[in-house]
Amino acid sequence: MKKSFTRTQKARREDIVSAAIAVINREGYAAASVDKIAQEAETSKSTVLYHFKTKEAIYDEVVVTLYQTGAAIMTERIMAVETCRDKLCAYLSSNLSFIAEHAAHVNAVHRIIENGALKSDVPDAVTPLATLLSSGQKAGDFGSFDPLVTALAIRAVVDGASFYFANHPDLDFEHYINETIQLFDKATALS
Repeated sequence: MKKSFTRTQKARREDIVSAAIAVINREGYAAASVDKIAQEAETSKSTVLYHFKTKEAIYDEVVVTLYQTGAAIMTERIMAVETCRDKLCAYLSSNLSFIAEHAAHVNAVHRIIENGALKSDVPDAVTPLATLLSSGQKAGDFGSFDPLVTALAIRAVVDGASFYFANHPDLDFEHYINETIQLFDKATALS
């Protein structure tokens, strides 16, 4: 059963997570001590440890929050369109836009995962995408291709962009997103 928090507790936890993101993004994983996170959140170490029993629990929340927030935004945009082709376009644009808009959070999650500090599982992004592509083929929206291979290619581009975006804040994100959509629109087109 998931623990419920008061509005004040939720706000404090969000402050702590935001502080952890800022510290990890700015100073790196190794520098992100509970003391530094508390200082960034303008609170005490004991308050941080009251809300999160360990530094690893904070890291877990940083990761879970990114995936939950991204999934909620993407799901809303994907469900707002009808055809599988439009859903693929919404998938790409919402995923890449989310990455661009949350570069510091994405970078912090990369650093957590790279340092093996992740306790929770990262959601499977390939299987639902392969299912969407397969459904689009059955509906006549897409041409002939291997849905799993194409889903893996899409995820490779999206995941690669998450690293690239964090290190290139002056990138023309809109251009990158439009080019990516065009690339996969052509790759999935009817012959």
